[in-house]
Amino acid sequence: MKHSSSRIAARHLPWRSWWLLPLSILLLALTVSMGVLAKTFGSPGPDLDVDVSLSHDRSPALTTLATIINAVLSPAGNVIILALVCLILMFVLRRPLTALAFGSTVAAGWLSSEIGKVTVARLRPPGAVTHALITENGYDSFPSGHTAFAVALVWGAVLVLARTPAQRVVTAVVGGIFAAVVALSRLYLGVHYPTDVAGSLLISTAGILFWLPLWNNLIEPRLSKIPLISKRSAHTSAHPSR
Repeated sequence: MKHSSSRIAARHLPWRSWWLLPLSILLLALTVSMGVLAKTFGSPGPDLDVDVSLSHDRSPALTTLATIINAVLSPAGNVIILALVCLILMFVLRRPLTALAFGSTVAAGWLSSEIGKVTVARLRPPGAVTHALITENGYDSFPSGHTAFAVALVWGAVLVLARTPAQRVVTAVVGGIFAAVVALSRLYLGVHYPTDVAGSLLISTAGILFWLPLWNNLIEPRLSKIPLISKRSAHTSAHPSR
């Protein structure tokens, strides 16, 4: 008769130290402070000047690309992208813990941007001055949600999906280019300031640094023992005995 262990092999993510919690809070505080300073001194000023200069060098191809990015990485688009990746990981590749790790990590980075939007409450760049290509108004300029999601997506791919140091380097380089293109598209469209997209990188990173020790030390060890998750996993560590 065979008996098998249903526990899934641990899928530890990098950076599990509890010291990441105070570090992430410090980074969050510094990012919010940067947003407040940018709100006070950046426009009119250097921030607005960058947007205005970009509005003079537009082309049909770049406008199309920026508009597509704006539509695809909208809040609804982000939810769809994240859900599709997690569903593929969970039901096609049968890696439920990886799906939960990826989804929660990306969500932690993306949703952290809401903290900045609420606390800083920076007005969007004046569309008439930046010749904005889309209409986005309101006190939610800092940080950029599109850029925060792109950064969180890259972090999720590097920390969760990439498995070897070489894969992490390649993923980080390709992902960095992707995040930079998204950030530049927000400036190109005239709906964000440079400090908005810089703040997205910092605040998304802060959210993920806060999440990692919670996931590694408290959440994953408990999830790996749940029978339903073990049953759906293709990587259950089974040790038959006769």
